[in-house]
Amino acid sequence: MSNEGVTYRIASWIADVPPARTARASALAVEAMQDAIGCILAGSAEETPRRVAAAVRRWGGGDAHVVGDGLALPAPWAALVNGAAAHVLDYDDTFGPLSGHATAVLVPAILALGEEVEASGPALLDALVVGLEVMACVGRGVNPRHYALGWHATSTIGAVGAAGACARLLKLDAPRTADALSLGVSMAAGTRMQLGAMAKSVHAGLAAKAGILAATLAAEGVGGAREALAGPWRFAEIFAGRPAPEGAMDPPSGDAALAIESPGLSLKAYPTCAATHLSLDALLALKARVGFAAEEVEAIETELPMVLRRNLMHENPETGMQARFSMQYCLATAAAQGALGVADFEGEAIHRAASRAVMPRVAMRGLEETEGAPPPSTSVTVRLRDGRVLTEARTERRGSPALPLSAAEQAGKFRDCAATVLAPAAIDAALDAIAALPQDGDARTLVRALQRAG
Repeated sequence: MSNEGVTYRIASWIADVPPARTARASALAVEAMQDAIGCILAGSAEETPRRVAAAVRRWGGGDAHVVGDGLALPAPWAALVNGAAAHVLDYDDTFGPLSGHATAVLVPAILALGEEVEASGPALLDALVVGLEVMACVGRGVNPRHYALGWHATSTIGAVGAAGACARLLKLDAPRTADALSLGVSMAAGTRMQLGAMAKSVHAGLAAKAGILAATLAAEGVGGAREALAGPWRFAEIFAGRPAPEGAMDPPSGDAALAIESPGLSLKAYPTCAATHLSLDALLALKARVGFAAEEVEAIETELPMVLRRNLMHENPETGMQARFSMQYCLATAAAQGALGVADFEGEAIHRAASRAVMPRVAMRGLEETEGAPPPSTSVTVRLRDGRVLTEARTERRGSPALPLSAAEQAGKFRDCAATVLAPAAIDAALDAIAALPQDGDARTLVRALQRAG
């Protein structure tokens, strides 16, 4: 394979970056792994991953396990199920260069493949850091246009990033890693039309499965186009409709910061679409400061970037999944109770009278954006029946690198998520297994710690 072109430059970086360099980011990788595993545990009992597991189990068993369930499947199928679980509650992190959800794809892929090849803990963390870098390279080449066109980048760019992570885990050389990336491009698919549908969370699993398949096929000598990312009919021009900016997709050189270090991952404080988070932060700050009750609210108005507003398509949600993409439901519930958690999207919770009474009073307006300019800030205005008008604006959401969740908040989120599957002692064991990854942990020990007893 030619050593020219961006695909080969990324592949060479994947194959050659010293493990000592990625290990310097291991603390961040552990945080990301913990957050993703918590989301998988919380999502594992949901209808979507259970239906996915029922569909794929007919094709036989294997060496990788469904988290929380113990079902043993071939690695691609385990990654598909666990990816759907990771993303189903929309509580998983977001990654700026990707314009999507990174670890909901990468962690299911490297856990499943890692079990199969008996990967060490450091190898898992290394693959996670590398996969994030690949997502950043591709994302810089096509976003924000790729996302604005309606592609679900978690699924499209995610497949390529997972292919790179799995190639690293399999220790492929540069030519075969380039094949893995090329094959990942061939499997990239998924649009944002699925927001609010079961298929949306399945996208993360499909991308994780694609990464394992792409790397495993490449390991067996299945080749792809020499250049898959830049040029006519290649990823950037097909998925963004124009060439990537010069040098945008190149991997870091020398000792430059890795993508997990800067810009870093944004962990979620609420189990909802990220497009609601700045508005939620602003509203909850107002409620905490002023202490108004829901019945005092005359109107709630929020202004946010149009690219975010378009995601929130369910004004009157009928399911928990739709409610995660409903600004009306999220702000009404936050106004009614001063918090928003996983239980607010389960069963009949979305039909509670307190939330439904406020929903008609919630309005949102999308703000047009100029490409290349910073996005406009998000604001919330609360009009109270006594005539008071309260306003709050936000540009950085809780959980972003600029406003990170504390270690206590991260641990609390994991415990809340894991409690749907694990007993308290098992939660402690799972946290210990994750914390051990940089030293003497391994994939099989970790996955065993994530299974429901009995």
